[in-house]
Amino acid sequence: HTYIHTHIGLQLTAQSPMSMKVTHEQLRRGASMGLGDCLKMEYRITQHCMAGKDFYEGIRAVLVDKDQKPVWSHARLEDVTAGEVAGYFAPIGTDLVLPH
Repeated sequence: HTYIHTHIGLQLTAQSPMSMKVTHEQLRRGASMGLGDCLKMEYRITQHCMAGKDFYEGIRAVLVDKDQKPVWSHARLEDVTAGEVAGYFAPIGTDLVLPH
């Protein structure tokens, strides 16, 4: 039990605080949404991630330099504001259109 908590805790501390907060909000919102709305939300999040720094920093740290030492846009969860998280769910120029 303690090993699992420690292992998961170590895994989570290595992740982007921004991505963790966005994922938490995505799960919270998605719990009451239908599939179509969830897909639109996911699309918006991916587009905002591609416009940010952390996605590319994770690739750099793991795949390019392989130093396993990403420098995230925020060092701690507490540094990420609700407004920043909300921005990942904001409409984008060309939103996903699903067939009916």
